[in-house]
Amino acid sequence: MIKNIAFERKTALERRQELIEAGILCLGKGGMSAFTIDQICKQARVSRGLINHHFDTKEDLLLCIYAQMTEYLLRDISHKSPFEQIASFIESSFDKNSFKKSNLRAWLAIWGEVATNSRMKALHQERYARYKQQLITALQHIASSTGLTLDAEYVARHLIALIDGLWLEYCLHSEGFSLSSAKADCYQFLQTQGVTIKIASQHHRGI
Repeated sequence: MIKNIAFERKTALERRQELIEAGILCLGKGGMSAFTIDQICKQARVSRGLINHHFDTKEDLLLCIYAQMTEYLLRDISHKSPFEQIASFIESSFDKNSFKKSNLRAWLAIWGEVATNSRMKALHQERYARYKQQLITALQHIASSTGLTLDAEYVARHLIALIDGLWLEYCLHSEGFSLSSAKADCYQFLQTQGVTIKIASQHHRGI
């Protein structure tokens, strides 16, 4: 007697997500040279037809990957205080679940594409402007509420540059690198600008 076999049916959204995750893994393993339809199909264990069904081009998939990898920077944190918003930005940037070698290599590949791909560059500029403005607004609120004289645009730009630099430092020289010390560096930079994140002490514990 043949038993009924239950097949798992996945939604279109779940399939798209699988392809996005497979694409990130391919980028993490070998950069853009590994970001091929064949490699993505192999990683996701799907046919080429399925990729073509969900994404018109490989570039469209790459744009979706970039959008997902930057989503944590653009989530709604308006319910938090300005100090908590900045702390949340720093903590998310060094979250131990996303701050890993494979993701870092994927980021390096994506940054390279931003420099040469007009669609990637446009998406990057739009997203960069949005999360930079979130930081600027939070810093301006801190300055106005504390009486601090502060160039919010300068501090936001340098904080982002520091975080990006620490990511690169870990990717190139990971020996002895500590997530807790990386976050502490960010809080220390803010303190040199007169911005003391009082709730940051709970984040400085070792991971």
